[in-house]
Amino acid sequence: MLKQSNAMLEMLAPVVDGTAVLIGFFFLADMSAWFTERRATNMVALTLVYFVFCVAVYLIRKLEPQVTAAEAKLTIPEWLTARPTMTVFAVLFGLTLAVLLLNQLGYWESIFIVDDRRLGAGESSAFFVYAPGAFIAAALFYILVLSAPTRETILVNSRRYVPLALVGLVGVNGMMVLLTAVFQSLLLPWYLLLPALLLLFGPPRVWYLCKRPSFLPLITFLLMVVFLAVM
Repeated sequence: MLKQSNAMLEMLAPVVDGTAVLIGFFFLADMSAWFTERRATNMVALTLVYFVFCVAVYLIRKLEPQVTAAEAKLTIPEWLTARPTMTVFAVLFGLTLAVLLLNQLGYWESIFIVDDRRLGAGESSAFFVYAPGAFIAAALFYILVLSAPTRETILVNSRRYVPLALVGLVGVNGMMVLLTAVFQSLLLPWYLLLPALLLLFGPPRVWYLCKRPSFLPLITFLLMVVFLAVM
């Protein structure tokens, strides 16, 4: 049973990454076209997938490491998983998401059109302060998910380890595909999209590599990011 579980875990990330590549190949163009037209439903979809993404990252961090640092074939630098480093990555992701959400609502264009002289104090505050502040606060919730101390309570030998690891990887990759579509709808060139995806979604994969230090999940992740960026 343990050997079977290890074999499943070995192929888990490559299978999930390969599935994301296939979804991108068949559906990314249509998804990008959908996000080209700003809709409230786009904002709702992004928000819902974001919270699924947060749960997924949290589950990955709850996984018990499969091997000790001495047994690991792949060594993750300590500074990369340090709380200050992960906090910087989380802030970057949160602010990026807030900007994209407000863009889907047409906020950035409307601030140059709306006449604040016709708005009352309450309406002006809601439009210029509370609305963007609420989106930024919700997005920066990711700081707690990515960098706060977490107990590793999902044990390797438990039956729920593989399913929850699968949910974590699927949730992260799903958010990556969705944000790739949003970036492409903004005509972001591949040479900017590639580093953006690495910065935004590299940290969750780093946490996964801390649980299963292996070169295969790293290689398939990099191939997936390159494919999504250049297609």
